[in-house]
Amino acid sequence: MRIILFFVFFGFGYIGVFAQVPANRNPQINKTLNPFENERISPEKNLKINPLFNWNLNPYSNAAINPSSNALINPKLNTKVNPHFNEILNPLRSLSLNPLINGNWVGYYLYDKNGNHKGYCVRADQMVMLNFDVGGKWTGYMVQTDSKTYNFFDLKDEWTGEFACSDSDSGINIFNKDGEWTGAFAK
Repeated sequence: MRIILFFVFFGFGYIGVFAQVPANRNPQINKTLNPFENERISPEKNLKINPLFNWNLNPYSNAAINPSSNALINPKLNTKVNPHFNEILNPLRSLSLNPLINGNWVGYYLYDKNGNHKGYCVRADQMVMLNFDVGGKWTGYMVQTDSKTYNFFDLKDEWTGEFACSDSDSGINIFNKDGEWTGAFAK
């Protein structure tokens, strides 16, 4: 019985190690990562990374990056970018894609507008990033465009209308259907 309790305790402790945000990727500690503190990565201050002012980044203004107009980035029409049809991208079949199970995952920590950790964006391949909440539950995914933007899809493969754009410094900012910055970002 003691051995079982040890493994249960150790297992939960081991998962907890991966759930912590490293200081060098925490915008509450490293202010250079926070778009509210760093003008260069803020879409409110740097209009080059703001889809309201740069139509190339806005899927509602640029058909090439709109999944309704471009079948290559639409998971309903291209099963290669759909985790429900491509087992390599599916975190329910490939558990190594879950950031709380795999300590070597590649991607971003997702933050709300206050810099609080709210989830993970895990790179499944060159085109698809999977979204997880802080508890490791799969919540959706993003498909990358040629412009290095990402369109968000829910677990029913519907485009949510939200999208993400590079912040020009190894992160992304998240925008709503109107092209307005939600304040959420990932590093």
